[in-house]
Amino acid sequence: MDKIPVLDPGRCTGCDGCLEMCPDVFKRNEAGYIEVADLPVYPEECVEQAIACCPAGCISWEGAD
Repeated sequence: MDKIPVLDPGRCTGCDGCLEMCPDVFKRNEAGYIEVADLPVYPEECVEQAIACCPAGCISWEGAD
């Protein structure tokens, strides 16, 4: 199983940092909440930067290679 980024919407402050760093991975849905796009593979370095910079600490990896 590949690693998949997950975002805890209950902790997300909507700061848009992840959207700016990884616009292909994170998106704002119709309700206005940030979510993870459904991709076959996620750019690990980009997601790692978003995890490191998230002020709410609401982004993490699920699964393993």
